[in-house]
Amino acid sequence: MAIKTKVVNNALVYYDSEYTHRWYDAFGPGVAKHLQDFVSMPADDQTTDPTEWNITVVEAGAGVSTAVLGDVEGGALVITTAADAADGWSMQLGKAAGESVYLQPAMPCYVGVKFQASDVTDVGILVGLCVTDTATLSGVTDGLYFRSANGSAVMNLVTEKNSVEAETAVGTLVAATDYTAEFLYDGYQVTPYLNGQTFTATANTAATFPSEEILRLTVEFINGASGVETCTIKELRLIHLRDL
Repeated sequence: MAIKTKVVNNALVYYDSEYTHRWYDAFGPGVAKHLQDFVSMPADDQTTDPTEWNITVVEAGAGVSTAVLGDVEGGALVITTAADAADGWSMQLGKAAGESVYLQPAMPCYVGVKFQASDVTDVGILVGLCVTDTATLSGVTDGLYFRSANGSAVMNLVTEKNSVEAETAVGTLVAATDYTAEFLYDGYQVTPYLNGQTFTATANTAATFPSEEILRLTVEFINGASGVETCTIKELRLIHLRDL
């Protein structure tokens, strides 16, 4: 693997020489990005909650759901649910407001996450772009995101517009195993990837493509049964190139 560069929308993009869809960074006019390896993270001194995110915590019983830096080589955010079904953690980048990604033609966008979960069947996992919503796994009106729903280990890329969605299956997850899930919107179609493997693209002309809403980076992990579960996020990258 090596790092290469190219110019996209007058911005300099750093990408992987082998997995050419994988963007690491970008610089230039119109670049909006959030790059996190979780070696460090702004957090509240008292609660340790991440302060860059709007957070919704679900704790049905007496237990506590948390999201804190973990003792993981290279850094990681460890989300731990409380022990009751439907306990978990939802977070969207920005505080009271934070919608910033507008998936218009000729405005590329990359999202990538490296993660693993302690359980992949009795949990719900969502990572990607959604409108503001405190419970995205329960239903969101508009978004472009990866989702593994409670009761199934299958991960799908979901395109959703006005509460109508379409799914593209990208793989079946295994517990305690690292996965790299990515999508690249090149300005005309979005292509999903899991561990470097390419899956079917969806055009921005599709009825379910979220072309009319501004979205925000979203992570949600919800327990589907009793017992504490964890989701360990080792990398999270959003790079959006606007046409200025």
